[in-house]
Formats: sequence, structure tokens, C-alpha cells
Amino acid sequence: MPEIRFKNITDLDIKGKKILVRADINSSIDLEKNEIRSDPRIKALVPTLEALKDAAVVLIAHQSRFGKPDCIDLKLHAELLNKYLGGTVKFVKDLFGEEAIAAIKALQPGEVLVLNNVRLWEIETKVKSIEEAEQTELIAKLTPLFDYFVNDAFGAAHRAHVSLVGWPKICAGPVVKRELEMVQSLFNPKKPSVWLVGGAKAYDKFLAVKFNLEEGNIDKALICGLTAILMLEAKGIDMGEPNRKFIAEDLDKHRAEIAETCEKFKDSIILPEDMAYEEDGKRKEIDTNQVGSISKSTGDIGSKSIATFKEILKSAATIVANGPPGIFEKEVFKQSSFEIVEAMAEAAKQGAFVCIGGGDMGAVAEMSGHGDKIYISTGGGALLRILSGKDLPLLKVLREKMP
Repeated sequence: MPEIRFKNITDLDIKGKKILVRADINSSIDLEKNEIRSDPRIKALVPTLEALKDAAVVLIAHQSRFGKPDCIDLKLHAELLNKYLGGTVKFVKDLFGEEAIAAIKALQPGEVLVLNNVRLWEIETKVKSIEEAEQTELIAKLTPLFDYFVNDAFGAAHRAHVSLVGWPKICAGPVVKRELEMVQSLFNPKKPSVWLVGGAKAYDKFLAVKFNLEEGNIDKALICGLTAILMLEAKGIDMGEPNRKFIAEDLDKHRAEIAETCEKFKDSIILPEDMAYEEDGKRKEIDTNQVGSISKSTGDIGSKSIATFKEILKSAATIVANGPPGIFEKEVFKQSSFEIVEAMAEAAKQGAFVCIGGGDMGAVAEMSGHGDKIYISTGGGALLRILSGKDLPLLKVLREKMP
């Protein structure tokens, strides 16, 4: 990965200016309790806002996706930011209407205004290009109100959405700067380097693992979640229809490529030897090669796999994790996620650099009390894409729209 050059907020004269910050504070929400379950992205933004304390700052951000139950307004997020920043944060339930524009105009240096969830505006995710984004109502109405536009949303850096790429001039915030410097180090990791992938986005995670195996950036790849199902099926191991339905399309398209990669890197790719499923509300474990016989979907790796993975993690100098190994939200399937994070924290104590990408695995680290020992990236899909050797829309606009 080549060195990335761009302007950041330290290059700007911000005193007394009005600055729009596009942030990523997308968080895990407990809808029953109406509270934010885990807030590493919100905490990560605090230094950015503190660095801009001499300016009037307006925050634009998203929560979830339009139409999903947790696509809510940003009042909870603003309340947390207000707590962390000592009472300087306001929230307006509007995006670019009269109420929002009046609040922006009235904002004073030292104050922060959080606008409403940008994904409640359907057009945000509908544009097909940067040029199309530049022509939208959001950009037209808000652009004249600001001196500078800062993109600090690394977690959404793989999206070419209106509020991410449409502004006339864009510079990087501290979160983006720190994340890109961290990514740079992962392309020249201290060895041994161990990756763990789990959760969904099976083929995307396979591609990231494949690319980094080929580049020599991974010594051992611990494969869990749907990526494990995909790779095991490609190797000819029956995972049963309840599992196969989640990866059938990717399997049909890419079976040969996946099987070839599994064979080529068979000494580096470690797949689960056992898995867990639920029966009558209880956790049951079964050898991987028998999963096809039970007609049930699996939700976690088994105890033997957990022990093997923990042993490998102990000796690592660099650990990269993207996605949880199990469905940790369910009591019967949370074992691996919490034990694996514990092993990562132990490795960190011994001097390993541990990077967790993605909200769910970051939530496990926070819930386990290990958030301070591990680098929790604000990027899930963005981190995955850049680690796959691909460019990001964010990098394109940082290069081409420097102030």
C-alpha cells in the first residue's frame, strides 16, 4: 500500500470558523432499553471535537440503514457526546430544513450541533457517483453555511454517499488520519501475524484473507462465521442446507477460486474442527465433518476450535480481527467471542499489536472490559476493503478535494 498524503485539520486555521464534520458514530443500539450498547466510535470522535473547540462545529452522521429498526435519530448519540464534552453539544431533529439552518447560523465557537440521522434522508445512499452527490439538495443548502468540511468517518470510507463525498473541499479528521496510519502498519506487520475473521460478508472476508496471504502479511488465518461455512463447503465438506443457504450464491460463483486458495495456503488457513448449535435451548457441539447430518444452522465454533485458536493467538505479534467468531448476542453462542477476545487481550499484554475491526467485535471487547488494551478500529467494511488492496471513495476525495 503506497503512502497516503492528504490535508487534515491541523493544516487549517479554524479559530472562529464554522466547520461541518462528517463522522461515523454508528453504534450498536439496545432498542428495548433505548440506549447505546457500545460506543467506541463516539468515544473516538471526542478528540476530534476537542481539537476543534475554537470553532463552531456541526456534526452530520448516520445510524444504521434506512428502514431498519435501529435507523433512529441521533438524540442518544448527542447525549453521550454532551456527557463526554461537558455540556457543549446540542441536537436538532432536522437535516437541512429551516430548523437545522437556523440552528447552524446561531451556533457559536465552542459549541457542537448534531444534525439528524442522514440516512433518514433516502437520497443519501441512492447516488451513483461523486458528481451526482454534488448536485443534491443537502449539498446545495448546507455548503454556503460553512468554512470547512472535515471527513472523519473512516467507518463509512467505503461508501460514496452524499454526505461523505459531495462537499466541494474535504480534509481528513484525526480519526481518519489515525486509522490510515494504522492500516499502513498492517501491510508490514510484526510477525507472526494472525488474522481472525467471522460474522457475515463471507466472500468479502475471504478475499481480504486471500489478498494478504498472497502478500505475505498473514502467517495464520483463523476462519469462523459464514466465511468458514463458505470455505468448508468449497472444500467439499457438507455444512447442511440451514447453513448453506446463507452462502449459496457466493459458493456457486466462486467455489473453484475458494477451493484453490484453501489448498494453496492449507498450512496457513485454520478452519474450525468443531461447531456449536442450539437444541432445546441448550448449546450442543459437533465435529465439523458431521454438521451436515443435523439439519440445523450453527452459531459458534466449538470448544476444541476455541482452544486451538487461543493457542495460536498467544504467540502472535500482530492480530487482526474482523467479525465475531460466534453469534455472541445469544447466550448459547457467546462462548468463543468472549474467550477469543480474552486471548487477544493477553497477547496485547505481552506486546502484540491487536486491531479489531467492525462494530460487533468491538462491542465484545468493550463488554469484556478490554477496550483499553486493544486497538478498536472504527472501520468494519472500510477496513476490510482497504486491507483487500482496494481504493476507497474517501481516499479519492481526500486526494482530489484538498482545501
